[in-house]
Amino acid sequence: MNDTQKLIAAHRTVRAFEPTPVSEETIERCVRAARQAATSSNVQAYCLLQVTDPAERARLRELSGDQSQVEESGAFFVLCADERRHALIASDAGSRPARNFESFLVAVIDATLFVQNLVLAFESEELGTCYIGGLRTHIQEVDALLELPDGVYPLFGLCVGTPDGDPGTRPRLDPRALWFEGRYPDDDRTREWIAEHDARAAEYYAERGAAGRSWSAGLLRKITTHLRAGLQSFYASKGAGVDRPAD
Repeated sequence: MNDTQKLIAAHRTVRAFEPTPVSEETIERCVRAARQAATSSNVQAYCLLQVTDPAERARLRELSGDQSQVEESGAFFVLCADERRHALIASDAGSRPARNFESFLVAVIDATLFVQNLVLAFESEELGTCYIGGLRTHIQEVDALLELPDGVYPLFGLCVGTPDGDPGTRPRLDPRALWFEGRYPDDDRTREWIAEHDARAAEYYAERGAAGRSWSAGLLRKITTHLRAGLQSFYASKGAGVDRPAD
């Protein structure tokens, strides 16, 4: 692998950080690089909100399921899909944006491409990162705390800082379980890949004192539970074109 591929392959989620702030210069350098991510029709439909107030970070820790890294990492950001700029451009031209599910999806994809670039940029500086999906658990409270305007949709948080120890990298599915030629594989082949990954994951967990744990068993608990059921109505209330009726 070349150096870029080695950096990508070395990714790990860091949940313990040293109390060292991330400098403004480092953040700007990384954002400057990350903004070159692909963006649909150059709409650049995202924004990155750095939360610096200690009381707000403490509250966001609570709202994210008491994840200590939200409060303790060197920097904490909230990544948002952003259709606000578009609304202002349309309004100033005497028009209004035609928001629908496609425009919302484009904004979410744009934001995700940007932040993955951003994570790689931070990791190239030997910093650790942790995505915080738990930010969506109490998303209305998060939105109110940060006073986000209509058209700005909080998606997840991002912790960045100097790692306190190395948590190691978790095993991933074999490339051939993700990369297919021509057609999706039949279910028997898919089950073979699941079993192969479970075997490797079991070794990883056993080495860390969690013998008997498997990837698919943990996944089963998650995929059979309806999570964060109010998200659709929340994003609709913020102006997103979530035009599919709720289940």
